[in-house]
Amino acid sequence: GYLVLHIGVGLERHYQIGFIYRPQALLVCDSGTSTLRMLEAMLHRRFPQIGIAGALSRQEYEALPAVNADFVISTARLEEKNRPVVTASPFPSDYQLEQLARMVQPDRSRCAMLERYFQPAHFLALDEPIAQDELFRRLCGQLQREGYVGPDYCPSVIEREAILGTMLGDGIALPHSLGLLARKTAVYTVLAPQGVDWGDGGTARVIFLLAISKDDYEEAMVIYDLFVSLMRERASARLLACRDFSSFKQVAIDCLARRQGASG
Repeated sequence: GYLVLHIGVGLERHYQIGFIYRPQALLVCDSGTSTLRMLEAMLHRRFPQIGIAGALSRQEYEALPAVNADFVISTARLEEKNRPVVTASPFPSDYQLEQLARMVQPDRSRCAMLERYFQPAHFLALDEPIAQDELFRRLCGQLQREGYVGPDYCPSVIEREAILGTMLGDGIALPHSLGLLARKTAVYTVLAPQGVDWGDGGTARVIFLLAISKDDYEEAMVIYDLFVSLMRERASARLLACRDFSSFKQVAIDCLARRQGASG
């Protein structure tokens, strides 16, 4: 209930229905519409947890600068870009089924969520003290330059903080805008061992700046599973010992795994 004050009623609603992250697959097929439809039907039947992010021809795939989905399923062999590729037919072999199953395992799904919304470029380990408003301007400025948010985002984050602070406890804060103002979804992670004055006597040391877009809202709700896990594991001390993105990511995966194990 306490988290809902900061994240909104959407979090409570999604947890009540047991919201689970659905790994997103991009389909690539050059064999015609009927083959594509059969591939989709096979996936829905055997792997209902997979969400279909879209379908492209091989030429369209090769023209992509990067893949936004968690992985690619193709009817023909493809060169990987920034996401893994699984080759599968509408009538898959046992080996192809095994490869697909690996993509949707809980550990893989957790990694997919982190890879989708958490990036090394959006990770900052601070060695010096910084004021909250200066931190917001620094992070929001980078996100704006990269096209994740517009000029209205930073003022909204500051206004949101003035209305009600976003400290959760255990030194964790989740600043965010008043509305879903982001053009693309991202989470900016800041580790500040010296602490940032968060007002009302609070000091934030682990800060997740949330930039959530309207298009990604339903899927992005899964990121709150991470924050709940970090709170319940009281993971701030472990996080503050991280000095790079890979070590942060490992702590996050460990906490998510413990949460799933405890609820399983």
